[in-house]
Amino acid sequence: MYAYRKSMPRLNKHLDDKWVKHCQRLHKQRLKQMKPAIDNKPPPKFVHLAQNLKKQQMDEERYSQIERDNYLLLDKMSYIMTHPQLLDEKYMGRPVTYGKSLNKEYRKKELMRITEENQQILRRIQHKEPYYSHEAWTNDARLSEEYLRNCAEYPICLPSSQLFSRSPPSRVTRTPRARQQREGEEDWG
Repeated sequence: MYAYRKSMPRLNKHLDDKWVKHCQRLHKQRLKQMKPAIDNKPPPKFVHLAQNLKKQQMDEERYSQIERDNYLLLDKMSYIMTHPQLLDEKYMGRPVTYGKSLNKEYRKKELMRITEENQQILRRIQHKEPYYSHEAWTNDARLSEEYLRNCAEYPICLPSSQLFSRSPPSRVTRTPRARQQREGEEDWG
């Protein structure tokens, strides 16, 4: 901002600063007094557009319909309250009774029998020894992994290796003879 001032020669630095501040103050005053060139005021609102007369009329009709319905309901309720003989049982009719199922007892016995059978099957399953041994599966997996490590040319990192081996995987050292045999197989293939 002041770079141009330092490059221009001046006689008195204090008077020059005072003059610049005076010019800035005049500039700010002119900015405050400036009138806008664009009209930003909202357009005038017309009363006949602001009021939706049709909607008001429909609302009034709806409210009058609701008032009329309420009056009719109140009239009917007051008539019923003033004439208690309408509430007697002889005018109301017999109370509604629902029939009972004829097969209720049979279905209950059948449900009990099925529940008992399910309980017996559950007890047999729980007391039965497993056919497959998870320990044998773990040993087989460990052996297969060891065979794979022995056959591989480079060390193998299997995700399952951490599941089966308790210790970190050992590095398999190859003899030069096994490496030469492998290279010989690649030449034939």
